[in-house]
Amino acid sequence: MTTKPVKIQTGEKDDVSITDDPENQRYIVNLPNSYDVYWAFSSKDEKHAFAKRIEQSDIKRAVFEIPIENISTDEKIKNINFKISAARGSAKEITTERESMESVLSFNQVRDNKTIAFIYKAPTKGFAVGEILHSGKYFVAQSAGENDEKIFIRVIHSTKLLQGKDEFANREEVLKQKFPVGSQKYLRYDDNGRITAKDYQPKQLATTGVPELTTDQREALKTYSEKHGQSWKSKLHVAWTSGSYKGLDTQQSALLQQVRNQFGPEWLTDLKTDDLYPESAQRPATTKTNRKSQGQSI
Repeated sequence: MTTKPVKIQTGEKDDVSITDDPENQRYIVNLPNSYDVYWAFSSKDEKHAFAKRIEQSDIKRAVFEIPIENISTDEKIKNINFKISAARGSAKEITTERESMESVLSFNQVRDNKTIAFIYKAPTKGFAVGEILHSGKYFVAQSAGENDEKIFIRVIHSTKLLQGKDEFANREEVLKQKFPVGSQKYLRYDDNGRITAKDYQPKQLATTGVPELTTDQREALKTYSEKHGQSWKSKLHVAWTSGSYKGLDTQQSALLQQVRNQFGPEWLTDLKTDDLYPESAQRPATTKTNRKSQGQSI
């Protein structure tokens, strides 16, 4: 019984393609220019590499050539097919995370009728400061300021933030620990595109008590605290993360989201509930009965 010869699985799928180039006795692999996708085809040892990267003008793509002589056996062909399949899987994962991240942040961060603008380039000044808005497997997103029309969010490829095999092997856990959502980070970019990070505490967040809230913002916080009792701050942290404010109307929800976007989540930790009430105003008593009835109204 004869077995069928193994063939290279040519074609395009999930933004990764492999094509036959018989005139030049080679195959061409075209992938997104992301190390997470093309790493299996890249080698520092060019003399013994099975594939060679081809320089081309589109900086968003990585193109490799594989000489036919390098895939002369069924085992080598199976290996190439496996690498192509893995690259397509990574490319699909990256696209899914990017689209989900942009969708969530576009909803959570928008305010004042402004549009969200995502920046994927490194800052020209060589450093960036801001709040971490997303920490995933392939991307970390950081607030990058705003103008009269747009709110800017800088997106960083996580490979630039990871170091060593151990961090890459446990990248999601490492990134969530090093870049937790809500933290303030100072990022320094070097000439090779690597990024070092350290914690950053704006002067505004170093103060305790209530920042310069508007009357409406203060009232929204008071309403939320009265509805949720002693654990209102921890519940508000969860609401800020999910964007869901149960028991509040659209206007109050928007005001709470506005507070989070304007001041960040850190100052809430040191905030005392009594700070929301002027000395002349009496804070409602939080009894067990009151908390129970409040919980039922949510």
